Amino acid sequence: MPIRIDERLTAIANLIHRGAVADIGCDHGKLGYYLVSTDRADKVIATDISAPSLRKASELAFDNGVTEIMETRLGDGLSPIKSEEVDTVVIAGLGGDVIAEILKSARLDAKKSKHFVLSPNTHPEKVRRELKLMKHTIVTDLLTECAGKYYTIISTELKVDYKDDLDDDEILYGKFFRTDKVFLKRSLEEIATMKNILETHQSAELEGKIARLEEVLKKVEK
Repeated sequence: MPIRIDERLTAIANLIHRGAVADIGCDHGKLGYYLVSTDRADKVIATDISAPSLRKASELAFDNGVTEIMETRLGDGLSPIKSEEVDTVVIAGLGGDVIAEILKSARLDAKKSKHFVLSPNTHPEKVRRELKLMKHTIVTDLLTECAGKYYTIISTELKVDYKDDLDDDEILYGKFFRTDKVFLKRSLEEIATMKNILETHQSAELEGKIARLEEVLKKVEK
């Protein structure tokens, strides 16, 4: 029986279309179970560096009778995954610096995955820089709102004719920020928050951030 997942995990799941999936840093395993229970994945390998977290994922698979198609493995990053074992690698809920380090290992073995779905909690620009070095084409780069917070979700493909030459703004704000209505909404909220702070606390740093963001918003379709 499928379980309810939040808007962020739903947006991630919608970018996965069958095949074998590795969920790196799976935590409770809800995403992996959702994928197999809704036929979005034929098989899931859920990994985590934390034994207690992995135990929760194992129990979820066992309690719902899907252990044959939802396997759990203890390990760090992509190390539990063999070459050509999965079609898609999902890494969500980790910092962008951590995800970027995990992706570096994929540079050494491109057969680990040709398709990534990534959702960093912080520093998405570090993830995009690493993807550029890997020559992975960004297919999806969006913001989704969940429980009052905004999360970046990126999906990629490894293509022979790589042409994804992201500019500095696209690295910082997302490949498609110029047409992203959620990016516009978040940016206006951030500007309003910073201006409220400036009413009682002067800060050259905040003033600089506001000016930079207002300049960027001139490039966004209203």
